Amino acid sequence: MVFGNAQSYDSVERFHISAFLLFVLAQNLLEADGPWFESFLCNAFVVYVSEMTIDIIKHSFIAKFNNIKPIAFSEFLEDLCKQTLNIQTENMKNNLTFVPLAPACVVIRVLRPVFAAHLPYNPLPWRLFWIFLLSAMTFVMLASLKVMISIGLKKHARWYINRCQRRKLHSD
Repeated sequence: MVFGNAQSYDSVERFHISAFLLFVLAQNLLEADGPWFESFLCNAFVVYVSEMTIDIIKHSFIAKFNNIKPIAFSEFLEDLCKQTLNIQTENMKNNLTFVPLAPACVVIRVLRPVFAAHLPYNPLPWRLFWIFLLSAMTFVMLASLKVMISIGLKKHARWYINRCQRRKLHSD
């Protein structure tokens, strides 16, 4: 299903945009002077609205010229929810995949100056200790964020699958 693949790529793309905006926020915390937060929020809002507008136009054209009915959106979301809950579906080859290499490189690029700005000017063993400590704290925070996002996605997926099953029972 070509339409489903486009939806998958948009989900991953939105995650990348969110991650990059968080990294820009971290960079601004280090380097920006003066009142920058309002302009950052305005620019982030413009990025998200532009991305959503482009996706709406793109998917409208895809749906119109390929005669895709609106129910396909619900079916695709149901497939994504089943994939999130590891429920086998007919077309398992359309899995949503996420390659974390690009965001990981950006994390390393952004955190290096943040760590350097907060490292004490001590002898090398103490600096290595602080580098290890900051790296471990960052790892724990990112792992915790991943677990919380996973729990939230699974809870939403379970709710949506139950909703779809109830709707199918009532329509029969």
